[in-house]
Amino acid sequence: MGLSPGRPGLSTAIRIALLGLVASLCACSRPAPLAPELKAIICPTNRPAHASATFAKARITFPCISQELADSPHLLRCDLESRPMICEDDGSFMFSRNAKGDVYVGPLPEELRRKDASAPDLTGASRLSVNFRKSPPRTETFEEAETEWAFLLPDGQALLPGGFTFVKGTLCSRQATPLNTGTCVLEARSASLYWHIQVAIHADRGTPVSAEEYRDELAFWLKLLGVVVTDPAK
Repeated sequence: MGLSPGRPGLSTAIRIALLGLVASLCACSRPAPLAPELKAIICPTNRPAHASATFAKARITFPCISQELADSPHLLRCDLESRPMICEDDGSFMFSRNAKGDVYVGPLPEELRRKDASAPDLTGASRLSVNFRKSPPRTETFEEAETEWAFLLPDGQALLPGGFTFVKGTLCSRQATPLNTGTCVLEARSASLYWHIQVAIHADRGTPVSAEEYRDELAFWLKLLGVVVTDPAK
Protein backbone atom coordinates (compact mmCIF):
# COMPACT_ATOMS: atom_id res chain seq x y z
CA MET A 1 0.00 0.00 0.00
CA GLY A 2 1.46 3.33 -1.04
CA LEU A 3 1.88 6.39 1.12
CA SER A 4 -0.73 9.16 0.92
CA PRO A 5 0.22 12.12 -1.25
CA GLY A 6 1.75 15.02 0.66
CA ARG A 7 2.92 12.88 3.61
CA PRO A 8 6.65 12.41 4.14
CA GLY A 9 8.03 8.98 3.42
CA LEU A 10 8.41 6.59 6.35
CA SER A 11 12.20 6.91 6.38
CA THR A 12 11.89 10.70 6.35
CA ALA A 13 9.46 10.63 9.27
CA ILE A 14 11.79 8.36 11.23
CA ARG A 15 14.74 10.65 10.55
CA ILE A 16 12.76 13.67 11.77
CA ALA A 17 11.72 11.80 14.92
CA LEU A 18 15.29 10.71 15.60
CA LEU A 19 16.60 14.24 15.11
CA GLY A 20 14.02 15.49 17.59
CA LEU A 21 15.03 12.80 20.09
CA VAL A 22 18.72 13.62 19.74
CA ALA A 23 18.01 17.31 20.19
CA SER A 24 15.99 16.53 23.30
CA LEU A 25 18.75 14.34 24.76
CA CYS A 26 21.37 16.98 24.05
CA ALA A 27 19.28 19.58 25.81
CA CYS A 28 18.87 17.32 28.85
CA SER A 29 22.60 16.58 29.15
CA ARG A 30 23.67 20.19 28.66
CA PRO A 31 24.79 21.60 32.03
CA ALA A 32 22.59 24.29 33.52
CA PRO A 33 24.06 27.77 33.81
CA LEU A 34 26.31 28.09 36.85
CA ALA A 35 25.08 30.00 39.88
CA PRO A 36 27.04 33.23 40.56
CA GLU A 37 28.78 31.59 43.53
CA LEU A 38 30.11 28.83 41.27
CA LYS A 39 31.01 31.19 38.43
CA ALA A 40 33.32 33.00 40.85
CA ILE A 41 35.40 29.84 41.48
CA ILE A 42 38.86 30.03 39.93
CA CYS A 43 39.49 26.99 37.70
CA PRO A 44 42.80 25.55 36.47
CA THR A 45 43.40 26.38 32.81
CA ASN A 46 43.13 22.70 31.85
CA ARG A 47 39.82 22.15 33.68
CA PRO A 48 37.44 24.97 32.77
CA ALA A 49 34.27 22.88 32.28
CA HIS A 50 31.48 21.88 34.65
CA ALA A 51 28.73 19.27 34.85
CA SER A 52 26.13 17.83 37.18
CA ALA A 53 25.66 14.19 38.14
CA THR A 54 22.96 12.35 40.09
CA PHE A 55 23.87 10.43 43.24
CA ALA A 56 20.90 8.56 44.72
CA LYS A 57 18.24 11.29 44.27
CA ALA A 58 20.63 14.24 44.64
CA ARG A 59 21.94 16.43 41.85
CA ILE A 60 25.49 17.62 42.53
CA THR A 61 27.29 20.22 40.42
CA PHE A 62 31.02 19.83 39.83
CA PRO A 63 32.77 22.99 38.58
CA CYS A 64 36.31 22.93 37.22
CA ILE A 65 36.43 19.50 35.62
CA SER A 66 37.93 18.21 32.39
CA GLN A 67 35.97 18.49 29.16
CA GLU A 68 35.96 14.68 28.99
CA LEU A 69 34.01 14.45 32.25
CA ALA A 70 31.75 17.32 31.24
CA ASP A 71 30.90 15.44 28.04
CA SER A 72 30.22 12.23 29.99
CA PRO A 73 28.85 13.41 33.36
CA HIS A 74 27.85 9.88 34.40
CA LEU A 75 31.58 9.24 34.89
CA LEU A 76 31.52 11.62 37.84
CA ARG A 77 29.87 8.78 39.77
CA CYS A 78 32.63 6.33 38.94
CA ASP A 79 36.07 5.34 40.17
CA LEU A 80 37.96 5.76 36.91
CA GLU A 81 40.97 3.82 38.21
CA SER A 82 39.11 0.64 39.20
CA ARG A 83 38.98 -2.38 36.90
CA PRO A 84 36.21 -3.13 36.33
CA MET A 85 35.05 0.46 36.82
CA ILE A 86 32.94 0.85 39.97
CA CYS A 87 30.12 3.40 39.96
CA GLU A 88 28.38 4.09 43.27
CA ASP A 89 26.19 6.65 45.00
CA ASP A 90 28.97 8.01 47.17
CA GLY A 91 31.76 10.46 46.61
CA SER A 92 33.59 13.52 47.87
CA PHE A 93 34.64 17.01 46.88
CA MET A 94 36.80 19.83 48.23
CA PHE A 95 36.92 23.59 47.85
CA SER A 96 39.54 26.00 49.21
CA ARG A 97 39.50 29.75 49.85
CA ASN A 98 42.53 31.98 50.31
CA ALA A 99 42.66 34.83 52.80
CA LYS A 100 41.47 37.28 50.12
CA GLY A 101 38.29 35.25 49.56
CA ASP A 102 39.18 33.64 46.21
CA VAL A 103 37.69 30.13 45.92
CA TYR A 104 39.35 27.17 44.18
CA VAL A 105 38.32 23.57 43.54
CA GLY A 106 40.55 21.19 45.50
CA PRO A 107 43.48 22.42 47.60
CA LEU A 108 44.91 25.87 47.09
CA PRO A 109 47.33 26.09 44.14
CA GLU A 110 50.92 25.17 44.96
CA GLU A 111 52.14 28.74 44.58
CA LEU A 112 49.81 29.76 47.41
CA ARG A 113 50.95 26.94 49.70
CA ARG A 114 54.73 27.34 49.63
CA LYS A 115 56.23 28.24 52.98
CA ASP A 116 58.70 30.85 51.80
CA ALA A 117 58.91 34.60 51.34
CA SER A 118 57.50 34.46 47.80
CA ALA A 119 54.19 32.95 48.95
CA PRO A 120 51.39 34.99 50.55
CA ASP A 121 50.47 34.53 54.20
CA LEU A 122 47.93 31.70 54.48
CA THR A 123 46.51 32.87 57.80
CA GLY A 124 42.73 33.00 57.41
CA ALA A 125 42.60 30.65 54.42
CA SER A 126 40.05 27.84 54.75
CA ARG A 127 38.85 24.62 53.17
CA LEU A 128 35.62 22.64 52.82
CA SER A 129 35.95 18.84 52.60
CA VAL A 130 32.82 16.74 52.06
CA ASN A 131 32.12 13.01 51.88
CA PHE A 132 28.66 11.73 51.00
CA ARG A 133 27.06 8.29 50.80
CA LYS A 134 23.64 6.65 50.82
CA SER A 135 23.89 5.38 54.41
CA PRO A 136 25.67 6.42 57.61
CA PRO A 137 29.20 4.99 58.04
CA ARG A 138 29.39 1.67 59.83
CA THR A 139 31.85 3.01 62.38
CA GLU A 140 31.52 6.30 64.25
CA THR A 141 33.65 9.03 62.67
CA PHE A 142 33.84 11.25 65.76
CA GLU A 143 32.39 11.42 69.26
CA GLU A 144 30.01 14.30 69.90
CA ALA A 145 31.61 15.40 73.16
CA GLU A 146 33.72 18.32 74.36
CA THR A 147 37.29 17.63 75.44
CA GLU A 148 40.32 19.68 76.36
CA TRP A 149 41.15 19.70 72.63
CA ALA A 150 37.71 20.33 71.13
CA PHE A 151 34.44 22.13 71.84
CA LEU A 152 30.89 21.95 70.49
CA LEU A 153 29.70 24.94 68.48
CA PRO A 154 26.05 25.05 69.57
CA ASP A 155 24.59 26.92 66.61
CA GLY A 156 26.48 25.13 63.83
CA GLN A 157 23.34 23.25 62.85
CA ALA A 158 21.49 26.52 62.19
CA LEU A 159 23.98 27.26 59.39
CA LEU A 160 23.04 24.17 57.35
CA PRO A 161 21.35 25.05 54.04
CA GLY A 162 17.77 24.15 53.28
CA GLY A 163 17.24 20.48 52.55
CA PHE A 164 19.83 19.32 55.09
CA THR A 165 18.95 17.85 58.49
CA PHE A 166 21.50 18.03 61.32
CA VAL A 167 22.74 14.69 62.74
CA LYS A 168 25.65 15.53 65.05
CA GLY A 169 28.46 18.01 65.76
CA THR A 170 29.52 20.70 65.29
CA LEU A 171 32.81 19.68 66.95
CA CYS A 172 35.68 22.17 66.58
CA SER A 173 39.32 22.00 67.65
CA ARG A 174 40.32 24.64 70.18
CA GLN A 175 43.74 25.20 68.61
CA ALA A 176 45.36 24.66 65.24
CA THR A 177 46.74 21.14 64.93
CA PRO A 178 50.25 20.08 63.81
CA LEU A 179 48.80 20.27 60.27
CA ASN A 180 48.38 24.04 60.81
CA THR A 181 44.59 23.90 60.69
CA GLY A 182 41.74 24.29 63.12
CA THR A 183 38.83 22.09 62.09
CA CYS A 184 35.08 21.75 62.65
CA VAL A 185 33.20 18.58 61.75
CA LEU A 186 29.51 17.83 61.54
CA GLU A 187 27.28 15.21 59.99
CA ALA A 188 23.94 15.76 58.30
CA ARG A 189 21.36 14.12 56.06
CA SER A 190 19.68 15.29 52.90
CA ALA A 191 16.73 13.54 51.28
CA SER A 192 18.80 10.63 49.93
CA LEU A 193 22.38 11.04 51.17
CA TYR A 194 24.38 11.10 54.41
CA TRP A 195 27.03 13.84 54.70
CA HIS A 196 30.29 14.18 56.62
CA ILE A 197 31.36 17.82 56.44
CA GLN A 198 34.65 19.34 57.60
CA VAL A 199 35.63 23.00 57.54
CA ALA A 200 39.30 23.78 58.22
CA ILE A 201 40.88 27.17 58.92
CA HIS A 202 44.58 27.69 58.36
CA ALA A 203 46.52 28.91 61.40
CA ASP A 204 49.95 28.22 62.81
CA ARG A 205 50.21 25.18 65.05
CA GLY A 206 48.94 25.84 68.57
CA THR A 207 47.12 29.06 67.65
CA PRO A 208 43.68 29.29 69.33
CA VAL A 209 40.76 29.46 66.87
CA SER A 210 37.63 31.20 68.13
CA ALA A 211 34.00 30.20 67.78
CA GLU A 212 33.41 33.38 65.77
CA GLU A 213 36.12 32.45 63.24
CA TYR A 214 34.63 28.99 62.82
CA ARG A 215 31.11 30.37 62.55
CA ASP A 216 32.08 32.78 59.78
CA GLU A 217 33.75 30.06 57.72
CA LEU A 218 30.95 27.56 58.31
CA ALA A 219 28.40 30.15 57.18
CA PHE A 220 30.29 30.73 53.94
CA TRP A 221 30.99 27.09 53.11
CA LEU A 222 27.60 25.66 54.07
CA LYS A 223 25.87 28.27 51.94
CA LEU A 224 28.04 27.14 49.01
CA LEU A 225 27.15 23.52 49.79
CA GLY A 226 23.50 24.44 49.36
CA VAL A 227 24.30 25.83 45.89
CA VAL A 228 26.21 22.70 44.85
CA VAL A 229 23.64 20.15 46.05
CA THR A 230 19.94 19.72 45.21
CA ASP A 231 18.35 16.72 46.92
CA PRO A 232 15.99 15.57 45.60
CA ALA A 233 16.96 16.72 42.15
CA LYS A 234 14.38 18.89 40.44
